[in-house]
Amino acid sequence: MITFLIFLPAYLSAFFLKKKLAILLLSLSVIALIQGYDSYSLSAILGGWLLLNFALSFLKMDSFRFLLRFVGCIAVVPVLLLIPHEVERYNFMYSTEYPMLVVMVLTFFLHDLAKIKALYFAKFFGGESSHHERSFEYLWAGIVIFGGYFFGGPVGLLVIACSFAAGDFYRERVSIGQTSALLLLATVPLILSIGEVITVDVTLGKNILGLFVGIFAGRIITQISQERPFFLVQRVGFSVLFTGILAALAYFGTIKSDLGGMDSYVAGMIGFAIVFFTNGQNANALLIAPLLIATGVKVAEVTLNTEELALSTLPVEGNQTSEGKSKETEAAPSVFDQKGLPWNELVGTYRIDPSHAQVTFQLGPKGGITKGAIKQFSGTVRIDATLEKSLFDVLLPLNQLTTFNAYRDESLVEEAYFNVAKFPDMRYEAKSLSVVNDALTLNGYFTLRGVKLPLNVEVKYVGKSESGAPVIVGKSTIDRTKHGMKPDAKEGNVVDFEFRAELLKN
Repeated sequence: MITFLIFLPAYLSAFFLKKKLAILLLSLSVIALIQGYDSYSLSAILGGWLLLNFALSFLKMDSFRFLLRFVGCIAVVPVLLLIPHEVERYNFMYSTEYPMLVVMVLTFFLHDLAKIKALYFAKFFGGESSHHERSFEYLWAGIVIFGGYFFGGPVGLLVIACSFAAGDFYRERVSIGQTSALLLLATVPLILSIGEVITVDVTLGKNILGLFVGIFAGRIITQISQERPFFLVQRVGFSVLFTGILAALAYFGTIKSDLGGMDSYVAGMIGFAIVFFTNGQNANALLIAPLLIATGVKVAEVTLNTEELALSTLPVEGNQTSEGKSKETEAAPSVFDQKGLPWNELVGTYRIDPSHAQVTFQLGPKGGITKGAIKQFSGTVRIDATLEKSLFDVLLPLNQLTTFNAYRDESLVEEAYFNVAKFPDMRYEAKSLSVVNDALTLNGYFTLRGVKLPLNVEVKYVGKSESGAPVIVGKSTIDRTKHGMKPDAKEGNVVDFEFRAELLKN
């Protein structure tokens, strides 16, 4: 609700056709939502810079128009250099060094640069320069977006969008569609982070669908507005409808990942942005951009599966830390990334503590990965001084299995899959062990659906928990079809799994 209230002034201004004011309020709303990417000083500077240029654009000084724009542009430079040298967000460091400032200036004067290039192009290759100008706007937009992201990452996108809006205030006909498009793109990293999505892969069918839904919606709303320009309520209705379609596409991803998800929603936002940017005077952009952003934030929160987040990333704490890892890797590390400790420290017989034992797994093709977990398991572990008489005997109850989707979990208990009524447990037994680097390789047998097959599992001892219990981690893969399940390329046949368990001394 707070997110919608933040964008309400911009939406109302657009509804009452106060275009320049709507651009200012939309820009300020995006800054307020993102909060300057964790830097309130950057938020204040960008917001103040927009307000300054908004005010200067109303001065009736046609003879000094370019001078006003130049003053409005460079006014932000000394102020930006006063804020902390770097602003961190999404594991990327935004710096106020000169390359980023140059990109800001280029963005501020983007239309002028496109016009100059169009004149030279028309001179050498013919045609009307006014016809080429729009094409060069697209080219320059791509260049400055690349430069902003290259020098500033996600923060750079926000700065670029604000730079374009500040420069656009001085135009006789503000490029409301283009400004809205850049502000949409600036919020993409925020929405992806809320939805715990790393990136948007446009080679996936579901994301291509989202992209074209966005393009279709933008085009159809534009066409309707041109044919029936005074039916504003109708255009609002279509905006709500198509935003709802994208929201539904995002929700389908919670049922099955290859049907949609937040990356599909964001692909739709990008599709809208493409249409808006290619229709610079598209007033609909100011209606739908706030709606898309606010809805995207809300949908990202709703579709986030807290149980999956809690169980799909196993804790890695022990008596060590992961060194040499990037922050992105540390955010969701593999339990097996830790360095193994000597096994002779664990000589003895133990039982696995079910309340601190968990398996996570995943299967399926790219874009359709299904994740799951076995929330608890039990077993016995005996470590012999020579390792020759060591053993692992693990019982994995299927009533502890979840794929974070109740409908899917119900189908998995049926005969075609786990046949839980007849085979309520899975089991792993290993009596032959060998040391490989800092890990043990367990040569054992895995039983699923009554089918017992050889399976090697890599295991490491990584330290002790806060309670002092030894912690072991491991990983392996299983081909489920070899245990009597029907092969399905869309569902995936090979299951990758990892586990973490704490041991209690017998």
